[in-house]
Amino acid sequence: MHKVFGEKLKTNYRDRAGAYLICINEGMVAVVKTPKGFFFLGGGFEGDESAESCIKRECLEEIGYTVKVGDKICSSEHYTYHKRIGYFHPVQTYYMGELVKMEESFTVEKDHTLMWLDYEDIKGKMFSPMQNWALDMAWKKVNNFDMHRFVIENKAPKAEKYNLLRVASGIGGAKDVEKARTAMENSLFAVSVYDGEKLIGSGRIIGDGGVSYAVTDIMVDKAYQNRGIGEEIMSRIDKWFEENTDENAFIMLIANRPADNLYSRHGFDYLGENRLGMLRKQNKK
Repeated sequence: MHKVFGEKLKTNYRDRAGAYLICINEGMVAVVKTPKGFFFLGGGFEGDESAESCIKRECLEEIGYTVKVGDKICSSEHYTYHKRIGYFHPVQTYYMGELVKMEESFTVEKDHTLMWLDYEDIKGKMFSPMQNWALDMAWKKVNNFDMHRFVIENKAPKAEKYNLLRVASGIGGAKDVEKARTAMENSLFAVSVYDGEKLIGSGRIIGDGGVSYAVTDIMVDKAYQNRGIGEEIMSRIDKWFEENTDENAFIMLIANRPADNLYSRHGFDYLGENRLGMLRKQNKK
């Protein structure tokens, strides 16, 4: 889909082509805040670089992240007047994508700040009308997904399918199958989401059943992410806690960003200044 903004006048315009990445994760949108306002990750082409190369370069320069560029969503152009440039004609193409890794050693632009904002908070607030429209197009694409096509069960998956999902979701490598089977059998509660016979999402509650609980293994196959599946899993976990625990329960989890945005919407909060989350790495004897 392509949309034209503004009216083309009989004058000379300065053309500027660019490519941008739209990252949406569980209702949160990745944007860059600058002194001018909010923008998508990306920018104008340099030389004869491709759209993908442009986006990857700009993301490193702006926020220091390597990214994965997905499918094209839409494109737009705007005939406008810029007080510094004059008659201006930006042409922008937008792609779905995801942030992969922050390169700690990379020097980023100091006036560019990466932010994950709720869709309702950023809707209509991008600096450019083109990007406001593109955000709406991306949101519709992400959410045009029928949950009714899936089978959702309140029980743990088979160990073999659990291992396949660990890899497909990007959460980590497969576990020893016997240990994975023991883990599934000892879950207090679990949710499994299937597309046909394929496990595409899951989540578990583990603990002692009386005082201490942990939410773990919240996973969605990468091909099905950003479709509300994580929300459905967490909603069922919420319901179990409401029915089976009280205000004295100690409920914890470890989150990877930006998944912490999902958990924040389900009652989890960050530790206070006097508390620390810690992990023990068990060495093999």
